Amino acid sequence: MARESLILICASLIFTQLVVVNAAPGDEDIDWTTVHEELRKLAGGIRKKCTGETGVTVETLDAAELGDFDKAIGCYFKCAMEKGGVMKKDGKINYKLLSKMMPQAYKHIGMEMLDQCRTTGGSDNCDKALKFNQCMYKANPVAYFVI
Repeated sequence: MARESLILICASLIFTQLVVVNAAPGDEDIDWTTVHEELRKLAGGIRKKCTGETGVTVETLDAAELGDFDKAIGCYFKCAMEKGGVMKKDGKINYKLLSKMMPQAYKHIGMEMLDQCRTTGGSDNCDKALKFNQCMYKANPVAYFVI
């Protein structure tokens, strides 16, 4: 039970990482940097584990947040998505799980983004994770960030 809860929390956080939030009118004062940092803290050791496993640097992660996706970051994304429970070992992304875990306030924009990126493929799981993240970034880069 605790493992399932942890997987759901991690998957939710990974999804939040991927879902770009479109602020509603009146929400212009949201400090997205603070929101992103809080979500990273909640994600626990995913970043630490996946940077350790893949050798991707924090600088590479920071560059991805600005749309500069180094090819090497694909395996980091695969690692984070697998540890979060949203990518299976066979590379299949669990869109149903992602959609169920979307916070209600983000559901409309999140579903639009998932629909845009649902057919993303790749030559292997790292490439697929990279292309999926690039697609999500292109869909709306304003609040995109990397755990």
